[in-house]
Amino acid sequence: MKKKATIIFKAKWDWNKFIIQKISKFYDVEYIYLDRIKKNYLDTIKEMNYFIEKNKIDTVFFDVDYQKFINFYFIKKIKKVKKVMMCLDNYERHNINMLTASACDVVLTDVISALKYKEVGKKAFNWFVEADGNFYKDIKVLKSIDVLFFGKINNARKDYINFVQKNGIKLKIVGNNQNNMVSDQELVELICKSKIVLNFSKTTWDRINNFPEKNLFFNQYQLKGRIIQVGLCGTACISEYAPHHELLYNSNELIQFKNKEECLSKIQDLLNNSKKLEEYSKIFSAKTKNFYEEEKEFKKIFDYLEKLKISKLSPEDNLQKIPYWYNRICAKQILLRDLRINRFFSSIINFKELVYIAKKSNMLAFMVILIESFLNFIYYSLLNTIRTKSTGKNRYTDKL
Repeated sequence: MKKKATIIFKAKWDWNKFIIQKISKFYDVEYIYLDRIKKNYLDTIKEMNYFIEKNKIDTVFFDVDYQKFINFYFIKKIKKVKKVMMCLDNYERHNINMLTASACDVVLTDVISALKYKEVGKKAFNWFVEADGNFYKDIKVLKSIDVLFFGKINNARKDYINFVQKNGIKLKIVGNNQNNMVSDQELVELICKSKIVLNFSKTTWDRINNFPEKNLFFNQYQLKGRIIQVGLCGTACISEYAPHHELLYNSNELIQFKNKEECLSKIQDLLNNSKKLEEYSKIFSAKTKNFYEEEKEFKKIFDYLEKLKISKLSPEDNLQKIPYWYNRICAKQILLRDLRINRFFSSIINFKELVYIAKKSNMLAFMVILIESFLNFIYYSLLNTIRTKSTGKNRYTDKL
């Protein structure tokens, strides 16, 4: 019989289903969307712990990226379970996530971030969200598309695409806007119909948020799950360089480019040599299927979690202190949880938790956090009463 696991999501997003399906192969899964629980901080935790105890949950997976509620203190108050932190955008959230992770037993992230967690003694694994070999698979159709790109377009990607197209490459694009969005099933068919899929690795926000001065650099290189989707479908991928790739693939297993001229040259080389294209596709696909398909990759994570004993967990052993800036963020997150005028008095009890958090800092920081919390309490109880809170939005802007 499978052990039981709970996934705590911020809200319902399309990619949630891939995480649910992945973990369901190893656990009997329940999942919770926090935006549907209309309770304050402490009452939400009580409901979580009651749910865990009632359903005899063994492991809880926390969705933490851009999460305005799941922090170190929230996770610490979830009792008698193994705790796993899931982060998909750690490249720009590492400073915050590293502290949140100190309340967890395991971190699931990208291959480079996993090394950063291991540097401070935190067990971490590389993982991919969309890596289901039963869904992303070669459906054996005629490869009638020369080159495919699926995803969003910014100015840098547009420059590459225009250059490639002007030099005679037939390139199909899907997923850039509402007019050419496709379903996941349609995407699998398009990948399988394509001879080559093009992958871009640079971030697309025109700034990097993991530095205090956010405009120091335009972008950084990021590991994209697109590579895994393509490999599982048995199609060749030509990718923009990212340092992650060198940890996952040998040089002959994934073709990379660093500029648009290299991109064009490597596409032309494969399209003009069908035997070379076929051989490369097999090598790339075999490496992806044998190492990164989720039943193989997540099995390592599951096996590690199985060996953990809940009674012996002490995940934050290497954490000396929690900095003022993190406590300040947490205090605001806790305070704002379901805060409105009609819940004014029921939310006052959360100040008990704020005092506990503020005491983790020096006297000056203690006073600043409490004063700021009081002002936020008044301001946001009014603001949240007259506005509708959202679960977030896509930061992309379509430019093609």
